[in-house]
Amino acid sequence: MDRWEYIEGYEEQYRVSDKGEVQYWENNEKKWKIKEPRMNKNGYFYVRLKKSGEEKIKFVHRLVAEAFIDNPENKETVNHINGVKICNCVDNLEWMTQEENNQHYEKQLKNL
Repeated sequence: MDRWEYIEGYEEQYRVSDKGEVQYWENNEKKWKIKEPRMNKNGYFYVRLKKSGEEKIKFVHRLVAEAFIDNPENKETVNHINGVKICNCVDNLEWMTQEENNQHYEKQLKNL
């Protein structure tokens, strides 16, 4: 069963699952609906979140990590463990420094 957490700063309006889905509250229908992500030119899924007339773009993998993965060392980068950018489930994500992330990427290239 999926776990859901409200997206920080968008409580009661948007939420994210541990499987990488984003939902929004449809007030007219009084139910949660899936927000379809889009893909950027680098292959990452993102969603547009609106609040008080302002729209922000948020990467799905970052929303999942912020909601479900502790980051006691305040590392700034979210890494896809298996290298598949569209796999945004919590089990495939981890916090890293940018340097650690670069090393992970280079290691994956060598294994191709």
